[in-house]
Amino acid sequence: MADGTFKLAIIGAGGISGAHSGAVTASGGKIVLTAAVDTNGDAVHKLASSHPGCRTFTGTEEFLDAMDLGKVEADGVVVCTPPSMRIPIVQACLKAGLDVLSEKPLAHTASDAKKLAAIAAKHPKRRAFVASCHRFAPAVLKMKQLVNEGKVGQLVRFENFFACDLPGHKGKWFSDAKKSGGGAYLDMGSHSIDLFHFVAGASRTAGAVFSHKWKGRTETAATVLVESTKAPAGTKNIRPGVAGSIISGWAETCRFTVALAGDAGMLFYDYEKPTELVFKDLGGKAELIPVETHDVRFARQLQAFADASSRGSKKTGLASFADGVDAAMAFDAAVKLAK
Repeated sequence: MADGTFKLAIIGAGGISGAHSGAVTASGGKIVLTAAVDTNGDAVHKLASSHPGCRTFTGTEEFLDAMDLGKVEADGVVVCTPPSMRIPIVQACLKAGLDVLSEKPLAHTASDAKKLAAIAAKHPKRRAFVASCHRFAPAVLKMKQLVNEGKVGQLVRFENFFACDLPGHKGKWFSDAKKSGGGAYLDMGSHSIDLFHFVAGASRTAGAVFSHKWKGRTETAATVLVESTKAPAGTKNIRPGVAGSIISGWAETCRFTVALAGDAGMLFYDYEKPTELVFKDLGGKAELIPVETHDVRFARQLQAFADASSRGSKKTGLASFADGVDAAMAFDAAVKLAK
């Protein structure tokens, strides 16, 4: 970072890497992509093609060897591989002196998530985060602020739908339990449970119903009830006992919404209306609150990662590996209740 830019590598050139690539471009030169890593030659070259000077590698070891030889520079990495592959990659990157932003879910099992958290703890000079990008959606941050200010009164309920039709997942690793660890709830629900913890605090899982449309594959739908057990530090108008209804789906009509209902009103955000946050009082009177589009969330998240790495800030807004473990434990609890 001697020249003032944060040098980034992306490991894993699948679909989600494109969002991080776009976030690099959106930084206006503050962040540069210096390395792209994947065994798929076409995918890795496509990822690197929009970033002049970006080098491509077929594996993490090859990339780290090139760093040792001074052939490529990096300050941090975004890990976009399938969750089951992450332990050796994260461990090697932290050992090499790189900060890590791992895609969600942190791992395909709670056991591996705990191992990753333990590995990160052995490298206290390095920073390790989970890419829970919805923490950086302007509407979510505004909702959290307004709840704290008393806009909805005491918070009673968190309602979240993250669902859409993804038929292509039937034949991909996403629905292969050995590679992914879970389906719609682990994939989309990991965002949801992190949002609940971010807004309402720590939780326990009270009930769950899973559906399986694809024989022999992971769950394609999940309806989960959680309850907060501890309010987030420094918040007002939130007490333990907030209910959370979380709907995750891979084979249904698209719905991406978040609602916070209190005893004095409700805040509602529909991702399909990206600049509109709605408040309704108890009589149903609606107030439109303009917000920035959620499209900025990946760019804001990546900038927060770069700032945390370069400045060592404690307050990053990013999800920690401990948060990733909490989400993994919540998934396991839901699986047990759904059987």
